[in-house]
Amino acid sequence: MTTRFDSQFGGVLQSAREVLPEESVLVLERKLRQIHTERPDLDVPEVVNMAFDVISGEVIDARIAMEDAGARADEAAAAQAAHLASIQRIQERTYELDCLEKQYPGRATMAEVLAAAGISWAYLGLTEEDGLLVEEIRREMP
Repeated sequence: MTTRFDSQFGGVLQSAREVLPEESVLVLERKLRQIHTERPDLDVPEVVNMAFDVISGEVIDARIAMEDAGARADEAAAAQAAHLASIQRIQERTYELDCLEKQYPGRATMAEVLAAAGISWAYLGLTEEDGLLVEEIRREMP
């Protein structure tokens, strides 16, 4: 038995099948059915135009979401690379840091050790951010 939808939109869907992959036709059919259900007062051309407008908007939204996700992934990768570079710099200076800590015992933080020694993180080839990571690592050590 042919439904009202099939009789009205069958030709549109058949034409779409000739030029679109089946998955795209199914997306179109779902949109046509949704709009036709919500707005039965609209003629076939109006429903088709509205469906294409909605699908176009969804494609734009999906593209924006993908670009945003890509940007977040890039930011995360850059942050991870920076963190690994910081760890590498710290590892390269572990000997000097340990020696300074032995020379200036009783200091609560490495920043206090460096201040007592009269040197800066930069003097050791480390950044201020590296220094924060050094402090965090040292706090976690037993």
